[in-house]
Amino acid sequence: MATKVTCGDSRIGATALATYRFDTATSPLVELLDVSNPVKPYLACTLMPASGAHFLSDTKLAFWSGSELGTADLASGVITRTARLAAIVGTGAFSPDGAKFAYRHWDDAGGMSLHLYSAGSDRTLYVREPIGGHGGTGLSFGPFDQVAFSADGSLLLDRYAFGMQSLTVFKSDGSVAFLSATATNGTWSPVGKTLYFLSLNQLGPTPSGDLHSWNADGEQAVALNLNGFFWPRTSPDGTGIVYNASDNSIPGCGGVPHLWRLDLNTRRATQISQSISSGPFFIQPTVVWSDEQKLSPCGPGGPSTEDGVLLAHDLRTGRDATVDTTLLLPGTGGQSSPLPSTYFLLDTWFAPAGSTAGPATAI
Repeated sequence: MATKVTCGDSRIGATALATYRFDTATSPLVELLDVSNPVKPYLACTLMPASGAHFLSDTKLAFWSGSELGTADLASGVITRTARLAAIVGTGAFSPDGAKFAYRHWDDAGGMSLHLYSAGSDRTLYVREPIGGHGGTGLSFGPFDQVAFSADGSLLLDRYAFGMQSLTVFKSDGSVAFLSATATNGTWSPVGKTLYFLSLNQLGPTPSGDLHSWNADGEQAVALNLNGFFWPRTSPDGTGIVYNASDNSIPGCGGVPHLWRLDLNTRRATQISQSISSGPFFIQPTVVWSDEQKLSPCGPGGPSTEDGVLLAHDLRTGRDATVDTTLLLPGTGGQSSPLPSTYFLLDTWFAPAGSTAGPATAI
């Protein structure tokens, strides 16, 4: 493969690492960020060309580029091609162990197909005709495109909100295990194969509903009457779900998003930050990054929009801090580049218990 991995002052075995995708003018790349200090991340390695990557360990990544899959050894720099797929990858996801890969492919006419690659076989799960032009809600109200494996790798979550609202869970053989036309915004438990999702009872630009769970025992309600459940992320310890929901502070335009946490033991939801932000992503076991927003004229995203600033929220202290992104790839925040956003985060690696790596920095 033509892909190369380049590491500078990387700390193999760091307490927290993250992958971040970035499109340059010449080629897509994946950055490996050391986020041991959650408010001062720095660029440790680059993988180029590559469109996405998943941690297999603190020194090894599985990645995709075009229609190829491969692995990258960060310590030796060795790149190994592991598979050639039937089509070019648009968006994709590896199973936790890297043995399976699911991806979307878009043809020249705008049609989309979902594929599952496993054990040398590339299976097409379905094909959708072109949807055509349409509007849509703002970035705060995602996720809009979900392809994600359960923690044990046996199930695949699929949801594509543009033109088809249903949420589907596929088995490894391609058969359907669960299908719902009212389910949205799913997140897997960090162990096993329990899925949490919002079951809609009110449609519209800011849908609300009840939190449900689904597993081999069936579907059940977990929490009722949530006023929004966007970009949900189950905590690494499985005790709660962090998400964003909008208030009603702006008459005639809904409100602005804040971070919330739902405790899966008490089944109570609590706002955890006064900052206006959306898109939480666990960067450490107890720290999430989110996209800060500023007030703006009412639009598809409500009365606020992302301003290119990342915020770090510490679940232990309740504090928010601005993330210093100056040590990332030069030009990340430039006029010709997308502003920093949790939307481009792909995966995180947390040092296992008992690791010799030092403690992560608190905010």
